[in-house]
Amino acid sequence: MDDSIKSELNSQKRIVILMACHNRATITQKFFKSFIAADKEKMDLEFIVCDDGSTDETAKILKSQPFLLKVVNGTGNLYWAKSMALAESSINKFHDGILWINDDLELSKDAFQILFRGIEKHPTSVLVGQVSDVASGEIIYGGYKRLGRHPLKLQLVKDSGTYRSVDTFNGNFVYIPTPIRLTVGPIDSFYQHAYADIDYGYRVRKAGYSINTLPKSVGTGFTNKITWQKGLRNKLRQQTSTKFNPTSSQIHFFRKHTGRFWYLFLPLYLITPIIRVFLFSSSTPSTNPRNKKVVI
Repeated sequence: MDDSIKSELNSQKRIVILMACHNRATITQKFFKSFIAADKEKMDLEFIVCDDGSTDETAKILKSQPFLLKVVNGTGNLYWAKSMALAESSINKFHDGILWINDDLELSKDAFQILFRGIEKHPTSVLVGQVSDVASGEIIYGGYKRLGRHPLKLQLVKDSGTYRSVDTFNGNFVYIPTPIRLTVGPIDSFYQHAYADIDYGYRVRKAGYSINTLPKSVGTGFTNKITWQKGLRNKLRQQTSTKFNPTSSQIHFFRKHTGRFWYLFLPLYLITPIIRVFLFSSSTPSTNPRNKKVVI
């Protein structure tokens, strides 16, 4: 093989992209359109997608993509975290790292070049892509700094034009080098939806690795505006549902990330989302880590 070809191959970043889909065919199609349009020079990319029992056109869209894409099928009740864990368990070849991507992200044309430069500069760090609001341009997802003892008291770090060290992250666009993935392990599949990405960031830091935001937005997305149901009982049921703050996931999360005396703080932590039911009549539940810019 020609030495120049060998050098080019060696400089490429071999990345497995992990993604979860469920009944959002139009949104998923927009993502793939943006992926095809993105500059992927120096990137050797393949997908493993968990289609969690979609009943719309998602399966057809996945099958029609003109690049390497493996589909694993879920039961329809896995939600984000379990879907991503299932996708990761299907990796069967060597790669430099994995990239979590949400299917509601529309990539910027230079998203992978931003990532490539980040890998070159911080090869032993988890890298977090910032996502801007499609309407306002404001950063809505990315990396967080922890503000206190409460593990969900976090401040979103917004685009500053430079790499910023953070404590944890949203899972919308996250690159994890293989040595870190093998040390930290997969997403904790005890969770179904919320908490799993915030949890993983804390695990990375506890393992002694750094997390840095990329210095520029990698694409656009939107926050999920959710209207409260009528009636206190329905609101409470909604707040503790699988996609928001299920009690089992909360206990699991706080036990892992509030220190040896976690049980002393648990009653306060568990009651906080319930108190917020009384404070909001129509808004996004405030303590859902996968739906909020700032979690307090």
